Amino acid sequence: MGQVTVDFVASDQPHEGWSLILIEQGPWDTAAISDHLRRIQDRLYTCLDAALEGAVTAQYPEARGKPLMIRLEAFNVPEAQLRGFFGRFTSEVPKLPDYAKALHEQQFFPMVSFELNVVTEDSGCPRLMTPTESPRKRWD
Repeated sequence: MGQVTVDFVASDQPHEGWSLILIEQGPWDTAAISDHLRRIQDRLYTCLDAALEGAVTAQYPEARGKPLMIRLEAFNVPEAQLRGFFGRFTSEVPKLPDYAKALHEQQFFPMVSFELNVVTEDSGCPRLMTPTESPRKRWD
């Protein structure tokens, strides 16, 4: 497992669990979008690895046995590209043999989920998203 920067770790009352929150701030150079998405992919994988290998509960023992959400908060980034990437990531990762096995066998969190929130420059404020708009995946 590599080193990852998690911007916030929080006991998440609405979900009765814990959240690892990653902040992504734009704007992005349009020529480098794939580089930004690759960096986010690395951060998401490393967060998931930290959860599945026990690093999160080693640092925050009170999180053990609670649901975990890995949440990406993105500001002023290309929304369509990020949503497309995030949807693919969260649907394909649990199908990968190593992650499918680790998600099933790990003893730290009864559920791991992902959530994406995007605030765009033209919206001026956080956009309220319906469940169909906000990719939120649960892996029990």
